[in-house]
Amino acid sequence: DEKTYHVVDIGSRRKIGTLDESFVLNYGYEGADFILRGKTWTIIKREDDEILVAPAEEIGTVPSWIGEDIPVPFEIAQEVGRLRRIVSENKNINGYPCDKHSLERFLRQIEEQKKHGFIVPTDRMITIDVEDKNVVINACFGTKVNETLGRLISALLAQSLGESIGINSDAYRINLELPTRISTEKIRDILLKTKPEALEYLIRRILQNSTFIRWQLIHVARKFGATKKDFDYKKIGTKKFFTLFEKTSILDEAINKLVWDRMDIQNTKKVLHRIQNNEIKIHIQRGISPISLAGSETIRGLMTPQRADRTILMALKKRLENTNITLACTNCYHTWNTTPKRAAPQPRCSRCGAIRIAVLTRYDMEKAKLLSKKHKTKQEVKEIRRLHKNANLILSYGKHALLTLVGRGIGPDTAARILRKYNRLDLDRSEEVQINLLRDILKAELNYARTRGFWDN
Repeated sequence: DEKTYHVVDIGSRRKIGTLDESFVLNYGYEGADFILRGKTWTIIKREDDEILVAPAEEIGTVPSWIGEDIPVPFEIAQEVGRLRRIVSENKNINGYPCDKHSLERFLRQIEEQKKHGFIVPTDRMITIDVEDKNVVINACFGTKVNETLGRLISALLAQSLGESIGINSDAYRINLELPTRISTEKIRDILLKTKPEALEYLIRRILQNSTFIRWQLIHVARKFGATKKDFDYKKIGTKKFFTLFEKTSILDEAINKLVWDRMDIQNTKKVLHRIQNNEIKIHIQRGISPISLAGSETIRGLMTPQRADRTILMALKKRLENTNITLACTNCYHTWNTTPKRAAPQPRCSRCGAIRIAVLTRYDMEKAKLLSKKHKTKQEVKEIRRLHKNANLILSYGKHALLTLVGRGIGPDTAARILRKYNRLDLDRSEEVQINLLRDILKAELNYARTRGFWDN
């Protein structure tokens, strides 16, 4: 059986779903975007049984994975391209066998494209839309041909640039996310200069050297009986696992299966022939056209950045306010348990009235005993200094310092860097300033999650 990973929102620490091992292997690298429960998330950290995520900062980002749809065949996509060509030439298709609503929607899309001054992509025209580091190749070639072309283009561009390239494709477009701006002539050159007879060899080499093959290889190895069903690849790492099966029939079978399931070599060869014989033209245009946007409009409409940001920050605030903490008086060493929500705006010792109060989470409550200890080690002296710095922050910022210090991975030094940006009166009076503080706390937590392996070592 395939292993699953819990997906945890790093802001609220709430479980939001699960991901299959196949997805995690192929797409689950840190920084990857994907859609779950109608929202786009970014992977912050991969752990043994869970994936820590945060809401994607840019809703327009192309997700690395949006599920597998039934592929649109080459012939159907070409027919759509043919209809686009007929309509763009102002010819009538009223007799075409389809319902009235679909026809009206189709005609509106072509009209919108032309109204904004963009060339219409058809069965005989590829358009390449460019805006900053985003490129959309509009191509009416179907799901598998566009997957094949997308893998070819992204791999050859990545080799040229020396950096990885984000790719997402569907039946009518190939979306590329580039690390930097490039001349789109490079894309044109790939389509014009790649020899059709070399395509299959290139695709097999590209797949062999990609993360795309990982899950397929593990799956095929299990089917061949080369690994046990409960084999955990993480014990040796995916790279070492890959080298075990390099130049074997198991790797060949994994590549064969990927090519069969996801690619269309024969029709892609036909497309390259037609491009190189000038039967299919290529037009480069500045800006992202309505037809390009049609492919990502469902993603763009899922969640507005402002609402998403506020929702996550409120979830973070709720978690911080309900964290179990111990407050320790640095004067008389009295301790008491509470939560930031129940604490006074300016915490005060109920025994001696002092206001130099340190906060300790459940993980380090024992450190409160160090305050009254007579003979201390060098390390214990350092810990007491940290407690006093902690108390000074609470003295200066009150409850706002409490919320900051209970953030995951936020010690007194990090908390001081965050809080020094703010004025106590502004924090007390302005909800907007409080939101900004929460945003800084979340950034610090995300940074800790990314670098935790380093600090743990």
